[in-house]
Amino acid sequence: MPTAPQLQQYIRFGLDTLGERNAHHEFETLSLAVARRRIASNLMPATGPVSAGGDQGRDGESYFTNVTREIPGASAFARLASDETIVLACTIQRSRVADKIRRDIASICSTGTTVHRIAYFTVAPVPVRARHDLQADAQSDFQVALDIFDSHWLAQELAEPDLFHLAETYLQVPSEFAPAPDAAETHPDWYVQARSRWREQEDFTGQLGEFAQLRRALRHATFNAEARADLADWLHWARRMLQVAEPENVRPRLHYEISVAHLRGLGDLTPADPLVRAFFDQALNGSDMGLLQDAQVLLNYVYGAWAGRVTALTTDEQDQWVALLGARIESLLDDGPAVNCRASLHALAAHLALRIRPAGQPADYRPEPAEERTEPPPRYLTAEDIGPLDQDQFMVVDLPAAMEQLQQLCDLLPEAQTFPVTSTADAFDMTAPLLAAHEAYPRVRQTLDDAVERTEGGLARARKSRTRALQFLRAERPLEALGEVHTMKVSTWFGDTLPGALQALLLASRLYSYLHLPLAAKQCALAVCTAAGSSQDPTLAPYIAQGLLRAADCDYQAGNLLTSAALSEYAIQAQGRYVDDPWNEERHTDFHALVTDSSMAMLAARQIRPHLVQALTDVHARTGLDRLIQDQLEGADLPERSASEWMQMAERSGCGQLFADVGPRRTYHWAAAGTTWQVECDNTRQAVLACERFAAAAQILIAELAPLDPVLQPAHIHVDVELDAGAGEPRQLPDNHVSRWQVSLAPWSEAVDAHETEYFADLAVPLIAILLTESLLPQEQFMQKVHTAFEQGLNHKLIAGRAYDDLADILPDDHYHRLADFPPAPSEVASSFRTAAHPALAMPRTPGPGYAEDTATQAVQRRYEALPVVRCTMRRLAATRSFRNTAVALRNEGWRDWHILTAVTNIVINHRLSQEMPEAFETTPQEILRRAASLQRPEAQDDPSLTDDAFTPDDLKQALAISTLSTVQVLGLELHRQTPNFPALFELLGARYAYWSIDAPHEDFLHLE
Repeated sequence: MPTAPQLQQYIRFGLDTLGERNAHHEFETLSLAVARRRIASNLMPATGPVSAGGDQGRDGESYFTNVTREIPGASAFARLASDETIVLACTIQRSRVADKIRRDIASICSTGTTVHRIAYFTVAPVPVRARHDLQADAQSDFQVALDIFDSHWLAQELAEPDLFHLAETYLQVPSEFAPAPDAAETHPDWYVQARSRWREQEDFTGQLGEFAQLRRALRHATFNAEARADLADWLHWARRMLQVAEPENVRPRLHYEISVAHLRGLGDLTPADPLVRAFFDQALNGSDMGLLQDAQVLLNYVYGAWAGRVTALTTDEQDQWVALLGARIESLLDDGPAVNCRASLHALAAHLALRIRPAGQPADYRPEPAEERTEPPPRYLTAEDIGPLDQDQFMVVDLPAAMEQLQQLCDLLPEAQTFPVTSTADAFDMTAPLLAAHEAYPRVRQTLDDAVERTEGGLARARKSRTRALQFLRAERPLEALGEVHTMKVSTWFGDTLPGALQALLLASRLYSYLHLPLAAKQCALAVCTAAGSSQDPTLAPYIAQGLLRAADCDYQAGNLLTSAALSEYAIQAQGRYVDDPWNEERHTDFHALVTDSSMAMLAARQIRPHLVQALTDVHARTGLDRLIQDQLEGADLPERSASEWMQMAERSGCGQLFADVGPRRTYHWAAAGTTWQVECDNTRQAVLACERFAAAAQILIAELAPLDPVLQPAHIHVDVELDAGAGEPRQLPDNHVSRWQVSLAPWSEAVDAHETEYFADLAVPLIAILLTESLLPQEQFMQKVHTAFEQGLNHKLIAGRAYDDLADILPDDHYHRLADFPPAPSEVASSFRTAAHPALAMPRTPGPGYAEDTATQAVQRRYEALPVVRCTMRRLAATRSFRNTAVALRNEGWRDWHILTAVTNIVINHRLSQEMPEAFETTPQEILRRAASLQRPEAQDDPSLTDDAFTPDDLKQALAISTLSTVQVLGLELHRQTPNFPALFELLGARYAYWSIDAPHEDFLHLE
């Protein structure tokens, strides 16, 4: 192999021979290829040959591209693209070169577009002094910058590995002279071989076989940054092939490939706009399914280019192509094709309807370009670049049509066994956040997953669930993501794929923690420990540490700070034994979380529960964690907080009551779907395990039911859990404000099988009873939602491999005894503590079932129409100062006039009832109707009247509260509580049924103005 100087000398020799051979065209082509790689990537050849003078002295010139402003440095093309007008000129003349350059500059600048810079190539060396003189003359005479590239510069560049093939092709340099390839170049062998073959190819057949070879390499250069520098060459060869391409099958496909390469590889579709038009003109008038599918993809590309302002194609053209493609699909379906073809057409129609657009914007809306962009905007939505799909910001262009087409496809899949469903299923997964609200979503999701699993195996379902989970997480929809993660778990819970299930369980644990449901999170974390510890695979041992670290974090979140510390001792032992570089907090985020949790627990103990400091210190001293805690606390400027401030901080964070695990009773707090929960038990090992079993199941169940909208009242639910081997029905205790329950659970034993019906019933029966009581749905509708939750996999979510008690039975009896002996938190703190729900589990504010604005307005209007029943009373009350003050105060509290009228009417009718109804009367339908009409009769002047003290604020509020019972019935809802919780009813009706905001035109019967 020659040295670099020897190779350069050989190249200069080859350049000299160009003049001898009068090889104008070869030097022009060589110069253009070098210039594209070294000067400006957006150069194209001029239209006339050098010798004919048809190019006005220009052998090449740049075309406009906005890529340098839009995405500077994003690719090899973008780094070399110039927004100046550059003209390429060259000469093989060896004598009087300076005069030749001056004449060409004058010719270039005298005609055509304004030129900013001339790149002049010559085979003759140009001395430095002559170069500077020429540059000065060009600037002064024509205000143009001049760069001269002579044989010395060319030889140096052509000796580089990426340009040597040009020296081989145009200068006949032997291939054995090739320099060693760049060590950083990592192209696959097939690509290197294809590139070498195409560099030597002179003639093209334009047939499908040749096209297939070029397409593979062109796509590699388009979508792989390390090969992007070759893209200009591949596009050059593609356009040469286009000149001889077979018209029916190859030419439209070349149009497509060149267009995509320009957009995805070079970041600018504009140079290929004519090819895009030519493609659609041909593809949309045929029945080639491959071309029709390419058309749908290209529509997405074109829209992305239009939105990014890197094409001149218009929205009118795009709309026309969309309409033509839709019409072509319908026409082909009307022809009654075979089942696989029908499936393909329905899938294609679904893709067309699944195109994503900004929500709430006109069809021609496109966002302003970003001021700074470091990478190309997404041209086609993939799992990597689609980004978060917030349904408030994005929409699919036609959701009903998309879901209709997908359902028809699903109907065909049992017959269309060979239909390649994966791409359609992937598009469905990527757009899942925008589709999930549609009623057909569950069925389509299940059918597509089943079809993919049939062709690709069980792991395909896990892969698809992971894609959807990521999309939901990006859209900040953790509940939907959680469902997909559970599907991942089930799809990988066996054999060689167990690591996937453990990862899914860890992710589920983090999601439950994120949703402020720490006991559900702890169950998943402990299941990881147990499964990894039971496995015979030693590579799974690190999961034991991860699971224990997560479990300790969950106890911290639940307020069980001493239990968290006790678990941390086991977790740190496992971390040191099974994990590489175990104490690296940057690498191991769960360990870092443990250090932070332990530090905060120590700080809280020092400030509000100093008698617990020694217990925490003893645990952490055994593991060495005390030193890390000390470092954190000493190095931070930490404020002094009172007990109430610590509790408020815990409430805002969605955590449990601090030090909830000390004292003779243990308490768990959480909030979800409008309800707040307080679950208590004796602080003994078996009681705590049973109570946590119940709490974990409650949190999992409510997370499953919340998206189904069980219409729960915003009540505080207080559950006392007690151990009883003969556990019976849950018992509700009378209370108008708190939903108070006693629940008996059987203590766990090793003989209990977590998958037996009895175990499920022990958990599900009391939970369903409690939630049904707080739901306003009729019982049948509520139970249908529970049934739906079980259909969606509630069974395997409630049980993580083993019974909760089996998973969590880690700490000895002594631990519970020590904690029970500590004094509990003050009773006023425990009774008033209410933790915050995560926003995804907040009480819904959307219209509730049975609500319609027009119907609600009509109902209010009927309330006003009842004024004659109390007209005399209302006139008298409105004349008194006390009632007028009461009415003003109630208005300030949010009451509408119809609330006041309803309350007064109820008080008057109840008075009539007590005065006019005998203790015994006929119960015939006619008599009942007659007496009801009598109670509702218009008030007369001589009717007995109530005194003013019957209409105090408390009386009016009580009367309105009682009226909500009939409101609930009118809405088609049911009250299941033995003692109504009127404040909760008022809050729910206001939040979901416009109870406090809706009104109707009415007579001013209060005269308060």
